[in-house]
Amino acid sequence: MIAVRDLDQAASDFKKLGFTLAPRGHHSIGSQNHCIMFGKTYLELLVAPVAHPWLDYYRAFGEGLAAIALSTEDADATYTLLKSKGARPPMDLSRPVEGGIAKFRLVQIDGSPQIFFVQHLTRQFIWRPEWQKHANGARELVHVSLSAKKPLDGLPISIDWNTKGELRIEGLEKNLASAGVALSPLRQQST
Repeated sequence: MIAVRDLDQAASDFKKLGFTLAPRGHHSIGSQNHCIMFGKTYLELLVAPVAHPWLDYYRAFGEGLAAIALSTEDADATYTLLKSKGARPPMDLSRPVEGGIAKFRLVQIDGSPQIFFVQHLTRQFIWRPEWQKHANGARELVHVSLSAKKPLDGLPISIDWNTKGELRIEGLEKNLASAGVALSPLRQQST
């Protein structure tokens, strides 16, 4: 989740960097976004123009890499598993898209807005081939570095904590930056 103050400007900037953006989305809680879809992952440019308990963190954050959403196949099971760690009950979220309504279920951890879990209920509306091709060669988000403190154990090792925000992207041809976020190519290990 890349928090932005001006979604139109951020969309223009990311397009100039060679990313294909999905059309602007309007969430049921008042936030708006543009997604940059890859094979299995995505970047989300998010603006929070209205007050809402879920959005207050993003409104105060300003601009930059604000959070990471981890995929879950079952938001209720994730909530049950993480309830003792401060998980909140799943929240339903939706937004109109061409062809229907994209629906999601989110699980947030109290005191840790920098990470949440998302169950995509209508993947067919979001992962479309025409949105997954990028002029800059980007194919997949493979590593995330967040400036936030690690909120709990058991998270993927592809996330670094307490470090400068950076996204490493497979297929990206060169270092880029926008909205206060470094976008770096996946560096191959030499043998």
